[in-house]
Amino acid sequence: MRILYITNIPSPYRVDFFNELGKCCALTVLFERKHAGNRDMRWKVDDFKYFRSIFLEGKLIGSDASICPGVIRFLKKDYHAIILGGYSSPTYMIAIEYMRMCRIPFLLNADGGFIKCDNKLRYNIKKHFIGRASGWLSTGEKTDDYLLHYGAQKDHIYHYPFTSIKENDICMLTEEEKSQIKHQLGIMEKKIVITVGQFIPRKGFEFLIKAAGKIAKEYGILVIGGRPTEQYLKLKEEYNAVNVHFIDFLEKEKLKKYYMAADVFVFPTIEDIWGLVLNEAMSYGLPCVASLKANASLELIEDGACGYLINPEDVEDMAVKMELLLKDDLLRTRMGQRAFDKIKDYTIENMTKYHMSILKDWKKQ
Repeated sequence: MRILYITNIPSPYRVDFFNELGKCCALTVLFERKHAGNRDMRWKVDDFKYFRSIFLEGKLIGSDASICPGVIRFLKKDYHAIILGGYSSPTYMIAIEYMRMCRIPFLLNADGGFIKCDNKLRYNIKKHFIGRASGWLSTGEKTDDYLLHYGAQKDHIYHYPFTSIKENDICMLTEEEKSQIKHQLGIMEKKIVITVGQFIPRKGFEFLIKAAGKIAKEYGILVIGGRPTEQYLKLKEEYNAVNVHFIDFLEKEKLKKYYMAADVFVFPTIEDIWGLVLNEAMSYGLPCVASLKANASLELIEDGACGYLINPEDVEDMAVKMELLLKDDLLRTRMGQRAFDKIKDYTIENMTKYHMSILKDWKKQ
């Protein structure tokens, strides 16, 4: 089976998925650009083992999109299926319009989405491009709602487990093993909370810092993913959050150690279409205090079972939920086990199996 996949950048988890998918089909991937403008340059890979990669030429737009009219010449190829990784960049729009005119069927992937109070023009533009697909790849029920709102057909929406985790990444450690890794990393606190993400306002770190000031100082809060701006340093001082430690961007193998050492994961985002860090945390058996404003939280976290759902701006509630898990060993272990059980099927290998099954069924239509 010959598959063409069009996406924006070679993000690590996408490349892992493409390599796995390329083992099962003849896969060609078109990338709009080589890296995102707002990402650390270390957040990219070029390990293209099992698929053909092509970087389109065009004008860069924003942090991760481009205008690449040359995409059209690849749409003339004889592929069994074409998958678009989105709809909102100019390149995607050019591809969608061309395939509409030439009556070329395609699948549109959506990692997630939130229905917003769009004005009529914005709504119609979204509906025009989303509704042109012949089928839609969805990460779950909340994404279904988004797609249906903007013109998708219910009978042609296909679910798959969206993830960045490989089967050999999943593990759940004992308290003793966690203590040993804490010692290796030079972590002084017996219990720690971690969060992972870019140091940008959307990630909600300001609310986590405020919440950290309200919990016992014996618990460490590790914010991993970049260098803090003056704003975050001032917040730490203002809220007496001496237990907050900022850690620069870490590559996958180094970051893995911190997941393994952690006791609780907090995800305070203000808005995330999905939120793969939640998958990653759960794959290490971490109970999660997760924002309601991310699709991953809504799809993966059963409130009170494998973690807690919170409004990230309610710092009092965030602090209470974090401290509750840190203090109660039995509660934390029970919720961590449930998180692990929930996520263990969310692997790149499984994600690939779902895609192949979907593609075979879709091809028959």
